[in-house]
Amino acid sequence: MRKLKYLFIGLIFYVIVIGLIGHIESLSPTSNIKDIYDAFWFAIVTLTTVGYGDLYPTTPLGKILGLLLILGSIGVLGFIIGEITTKINQYMEKKKNGFYGTDFENHYIVVGWNDFGRQVAEQIYNTGHKIAFVVDSKNDIDLIKSVFPSDNCFCLFTDYKNREVFKKVNIEKSRALYVNFNEDTENLVFVLNLKKRYPDVNIVVTCKNPSLVETFKSAGITKVIAHSVVASKLVASYIFEPQVATYTEDLMTTSVSEADYDIQQYKILDSNPYIGSMYINAFMKLKENYNAVAIGLVIDDKLVKSPKSDYKLKSGDYFILISDGVNKMKLEKDFGVKEGA
Repeated sequence: MRKLKYLFIGLIFYVIVIGLIGHIESLSPTSNIKDIYDAFWFAIVTLTTVGYGDLYPTTPLGKILGLLLILGSIGVLGFIIGEITTKINQYMEKKKNGFYGTDFENHYIVVGWNDFGRQVAEQIYNTGHKIAFVVDSKNDIDLIKSVFPSDNCFCLFTDYKNREVFKKVNIEKSRALYVNFNEDTENLVFVLNLKKRYPDVNIVVTCKNPSLVETFKSAGITKVIAHSVVASKLVASYIFEPQVATYTEDLMTTSVSEADYDIQQYKILDSNPYIGSMYINAFMKLKENYNAVAIGLVIDDKLVKSPKSDYKLKSGDYFILISDGVNKMKLEKDFGVKEGA
């Protein structure tokens, strides 16, 4: 309000000076400013720093008023440029902080940022899927942008307690939301409150205390993973079957090259070349055409690890495959869908 007040006063002063110049100069027979319209033209040319030189005051008083007009023009122009610059900077800052939201769909949301969350996000990012990060520190946004510098990454700075603002990350059209706080109690409280506002969101949580897994599930969490349980199984495997453990660890990492293999999940659409085929025939063709090994199916949202050979694939089922990073791109192209649920 104070800036607008000063601008209004300045404009009044500017108009008064223009009117005086027009009046004083029109009284002199040798002046080339004949009326108020000429004075306004002189003022506009002066304000915009064009300076044609076609009109200018010739009387002593007119020159003094013209000097005031020139000095005033510098102030007005500086004010306008400063305001425009401020508005642009404010817009860019709001955009950087995600205040204008995103139109991402079928994307993944990561709430909270730390080293573990970064590693999880990298696996998703390497599959080509879009990720929206929600953080409560502006410093985290710079770190995230440096790790994921592409249009597939969106960041939102906000207070986690503001559930309504999660609409800015298009939460209701996301595939899954991963809650990544350092403490189990933070994860649980956040999830309980978020579920009240968005009951249909697919939420995944990791917890440090295995005894809390059932508590999380009772809160409506889609999937709860206990750090220690996964780590203990992998360590035990390394102890008595190290090659199997190495293979397992490799399969849990997103493949990006021909030397990398991982387990992938693809939805079977109506356009899938294997729809209607028996599982055993699809198994052979996948190996022959993509060097991919089918290790199971998802049928009616249930994982079937060893499908019957004569089972006929239908739309809505999912292939569970082992494939390398190069053939993964061929699979996505021919299947018409990216990997993932």
